[in-house]
Parts: sequence; C-alpha cells; structure tokens
Amino acid sequence: MKTIFIKLGILLVGFVYAGVLPYAVKKSIQHINFDLKKYTLSFLSNKKLYGKMYVRGYKHLLFAIAVLNYLFFWLLTQFYDLGENERLMRQIDYSFAFLTLLAFVPHNIYPYSRKHLKTSIQRLTHNLLAGVVFLTLPALVIMFQTALLPDMHFLGVSGLIIIGGTVLVTLASVLRNGVTGVTEMLFINGISIWSIFITILTFVR
Repeated sequence: MKTIFIKLGILLVGFVYAGVLPYAVKKSIQHINFDLKKYTLSFLSNKKLYGKMYVRGYKHLLFAIAVLNYLFFWLLTQFYDLGENERLMRQIDYSFAFLTLLAFVPHNIYPYSRKHLKTSIQRLTHNLLAGVVFLTLPALVIMFQTALLPDMHFLGVSGLIIIGGTVLVTLASVLRNGVTGVTEMLFINGISIWSIFITILTFVR
C-alpha cells in the first residue's frame, strides 16, 4: 500500500515538476516584449523592466520548483530505497537550498561598480547562484542515475543518456550563443523530458 501511494506521488509531482516551468515561462513571455535569444529568464525578476507582478511571479515560481524538485527526488529515493545514500540525500538538500536562494535574489541590470556596491553584489550573487543551480541539478540527476545502475541497468543507463544529451546540447548552445533564454529553455526542457521518462518508467514498474 505504501508503494502505491509513493508511485502516485511520483506520478503527480513528476508531471507537475516537468510541466510547470516551461508552461509558466511560455505564458509569461506572451504578454511582454521578451526575446529569449537576447535575454536570460532572470530578467523576468527585474522590477524596473517588468514590474512587481513579474518579480513576485518569478519568485513564487522558482520557490515552487525548488519544493517540487525536493519532493520529486525524495519520493524517488523512497521508492528505490536510496534513503541511505548520504551523498544523494545531501545533493537533494543542496539543490533545494540553491533554487530557493535564487528565487529570493532578484536580477538587476546595473553595471558592476564600486559606486553601486549593493546592486553589484546582488547581481553577482544572482549570477553565481544561477550558475550553481545549472551545475547542481544535472549533478543531482547523474547521482540518482548512477545509484540505480547496479540494480536497474536499463533505467540507469537510459536516464544517463537523457541527462548527458541535455548537458551536451546546453553546452553547445552556450558555446555558440552564450547564456540566453534559449539556452536555459533547452536545459529546462531536457530536465523535463528526463523527469517524465523517470516518472513513467517508475509508475509502470
């Protein structure tokens, strides 16, 4: 009975986790002049550009993603009996912490300057947190997949292929165009594809 409830939780959280961010971004940029080829999604948290409503929405969305990310991986560790994997559990905590911090440190467009130390520190902190998030999420997925490898070879390898492809495509986009909204959406969609894949294969087990 416990396994059934965990499966249902993974099914519900997995699909919400996979769909909420791409859907929210798509709906948001339909109402404003926002070029994904020029700007990163962090610009949506800039009050001077898009107002308080978008800043609040960005903050709530990222925090919701942090919670969903934590719940999804926690449920997966319960189902696959990985709760004693300390490195994996710590990585889940780290991912939640960095995503949450990113949600509450808004972006700004002020240039780095000693005269505007506060805004410079805020911008630097936001950019560093964004970079850490882009590193910790794939690391979390890879750690989860490698933990599955000894007992579930197909699931472990196939998941690694998906996340590996996501990382390679994202890096190629960064090298070609720099960090843009397009690059971020490639990364987000890759994580979404992986989460849907894992959700479905877990549910049918």
